[in-house]
Amino acid sequence: MYDVRAIRNAHAIEDVASDAGVELRPVGGRLLGRCPFHRDERPSLVVYPHNRSYFCFGCGAGGDVIDFVARLREVEFKEAAAMLAGPSTDQRGRKRAPPQIARSTRERHAQVSSQAEVEVIDAAASFYHDALWRSREALAYLAARGIDRSTAHRCRLGFACHGLADYLRRDGLSLAAARRVGLLVGEEGTMLGRIVIPDVHAGKARWLTGRALGQATPRYLNLRLPTPLLGLGLVRGDEVVVTEGPFDWLTGIQWNLPTVALLGTHTSRSTVQTLARFRRVYLALDADEAGHRAAARLTSALRPRAIAVELPPGVHDLNDLGRSPAGREAFQRCLEDANRRREER
Repeated sequence: MYDVRAIRNAHAIEDVASDAGVELRPVGGRLLGRCPFHRDERPSLVVYPHNRSYFCFGCGAGGDVIDFVARLREVEFKEAAAMLAGPSTDQRGRKRAPPQIARSTRERHAQVSSQAEVEVIDAAASFYHDALWRSREALAYLAARGIDRSTAHRCRLGFACHGLADYLRRDGLSLAAARRVGLLVGEEGTMLGRIVIPDVHAGKARWLTGRALGQATPRYLNLRLPTPLLGLGLVRGDEVVVTEGPFDWLTGIQWNLPTVALLGTHTSRSTVQTLARFRRVYLALDADEAGHRAAARLTSALRPRAIAVELPPGVHDLNDLGRSPAGREAFQRCLEDANRRREER
């Protein structure tokens, strides 16, 4: 047995959240940051140091430091308590979570804990992919975002409809595993009415995100698994184009470019280590303050591999450019300009 109160007192939740890669800023007596448990475009994670708790207004996750670690590591409450039971001390004498707790959720691959979970994620991707072609609304949305049917087929895009639980049951797959990873709540799918974008490795979908049609919030819903570097399993060769969002990634794929997406602007150590394997890393992030900061961090970490790409004036991101008839040619010129600036330095 573990002394839960002692564990909570020994590990400040703001420290554990920071060690997990969450950038927190003070707002009154609270701390605000981007939730590591879903794609959080608007910071919706609130940490309350005074009562040692947290709550995400985007995905509903909440609890104490033990619950935070349990979600981060995808383990049970008792296992998380065990992880936190042996604190280490930093140079200032402050107790901190053991190194194995302080891992970022931005991993190179979305690791799943069982074969049953692998099977239900891939089956769900197939079920939703078949449903895509029956949804005029979903196909119209993709067309409006500049994504053609060939790309939708190639990337196994889907549309989350009713019936996933029955589909999994007929195939003899585990509904419990589907619930564990966040595909189901009870008998109902969690991503209903959303465009489903899978991350595929070795031919199997290992992770999914669901994009709302329109401006519903949260805009993206992810599985209850570490967020991957989207598209890494499809990249061949020694060059890669790094984007931010799933639709930026889809645009790059449609242009037959070796593209990955950070799924935000967080740049973990594992992300940097993965990108460092490439000879050239083209940073085509969003043309806003957050995108510029992320590009600067990656440029500093990946020199001399990193090559910052400037999008045309008035263009916010790669998908924005992809909706232009001449977008592909314009981006090719952006790449050429980036290479020329690099050679002139």
